[in-house]
Amino acid sequence: MYLINNEPNAGALLTKLAGSIQDFNESVDLYLNHMKEYEVFNPFRGDVRGSSMGIDKPIPYKFWERLGIRHLVLNAFHSRQETPDHWHVETDGEETAYRWNDVKNDEIVEELKTLFRCSSIIQFAEWASVAGASDFWDGLFYDVIEPLGKRNFEFVFHLGDISRRFVFEVDEVLDIIGQYSEYGRVTLVLDNNEADKLWTKLNGIVYDEAVSATRLHAARERYAYIFNTMKVDSLVVLSSNRASHFSRGEQSQFGGRSFENIYIPRYGKDFFDAGYRLGMLLQLETAHCIALGQVVSGAYVKNEGWPGSKVLLTYIEDWIEEMSSGY
Repeated sequence: MYLINNEPNAGALLTKLAGSIQDFNESVDLYLNHMKEYEVFNPFRGDVRGSSMGIDKPIPYKFWERLGIRHLVLNAFHSRQETPDHWHVETDGEETAYRWNDVKNDEIVEELKTLFRCSSIIQFAEWASVAGASDFWDGLFYDVIEPLGKRNFEFVFHLGDISRRFVFEVDEVLDIIGQYSEYGRVTLVLDNNEADKLWTKLNGIVYDEAVSATRLHAARERYAYIFNTMKVDSLVVLSSNRASHFSRGEQSQFGGRSFENIYIPRYGKDFFDAGYRLGMLLQLETAHCIALGQVVSGAYVKNEGWPGSKVLLTYIEDWIEEMSSGY
C-alpha cells in the first residue's frame, strides 16, 4: 500500500492540544493523579473499586498479569474497581502451564464481560514477556469481547522483544491482534529496536544492530512494511525523541523537543502510553494522542516527577516558544 507522507504542523498541533488540556483540566488532573496512585509501572495495585457495576471484591493484580493486560481504563476512569476473590490464579511456580481454558469458568467470563462493558480502553502487556499471551488474548477475544458486541473499544498492544520467538508464533499473535480490530480501534506501539527486530523476523533476516542505524527513510520503509503486514488501525514507532505514525494511506512523523531524549530506558513507553491513553479519553485525534504522549513523557523527564495539567501546559508553551525561536 502506498502511504502519503504527512508532516503535521507542530505549532498548530501543540496549540490545539493545549486548548484541549485547558478545557478539560479537571479531568486531566483526575486521570493523572489516578495514574500516579494506582497504575504507573504496576497497574491495578491497591483496591480499585467499582461496586456500581455489581462487582464487590478486589481482583488480584496477578490475575491481570496472567491475562497479559497492562491497563484497563473504565469509562469513569477515576472509579476504583473491585471483583471477586475467586479470580485468584494459583500458579505454584508453573505459570507457563496455565492456559485460558485452565483459568476461565462461566462466572469469571460473565464478570469480565461486565467489567469490559464498562471499559473504554484496554492496553495489553508486552506479548513477548507474558507466557501464553497468545492463548489468553485469543480466549478473551472469543469468550468476552466478541459476545459483548461492543465496537467502540480502544485496544493498545505491545509486542516487546520478539527476537527469541519463532516466526509462526509471531504470525499467530499478529493474526490475533488483527481480530480485535473488528470491535474497536487497534494501536500497536513499538520502539524502533522492537520494530526492526519484528521486520527482520517477518523477512527471515538475522537481526543486526546496524539495521537500526540506517537512514530515516529506510526505517520508514521498514515500519510501513510492518503496518501493511498487519490488520491494525495505527502503528506508532518511538525512536529517541521522534514518533512515527502509520495509518491507512498515511504516514506521519512527530518530532520531540530537540534537547531531550524523552523515551528513558525501561519506563519511557509507560509515560508515552499514559499520555496516549489520556488523549483517547479526551477523544482527541490520533495525532494529538501521540503529541500528548510525547508531552507527558517529556514533562516527566524535565520535572523528574509525575506532571499535572499546569505542568503539561507550561511544557507545551515552552516547546512552542523554542520552535518559534528556532531552537
